[in-house]
Amino acid sequence: MRLSFCIFKVQGDGSQHFVEAALTFEAARTRVQELSEVWPGEYVIHNQATGERVSNTAGGQPKN
Repeated sequence: MRLSFCIFKVQGDGSQHFVEAALTFEAARTRVQELSEVWPGEYVIHNQATGERVSNTAGGQPKN
């Protein structure tokens, strides 16, 4: 089984940091919401099969 959806966190300089992969788009989107609770900001979900990228800004203020 191939994990086709890669989750990246967009850094302050615009570069993308790989976080993890998911089997489905819905699973990736759910994971972004979970991650954003502790690591808010912009995330990109990349579909490896089609090359499509979906950007999602999630979460509130960073927690100290």
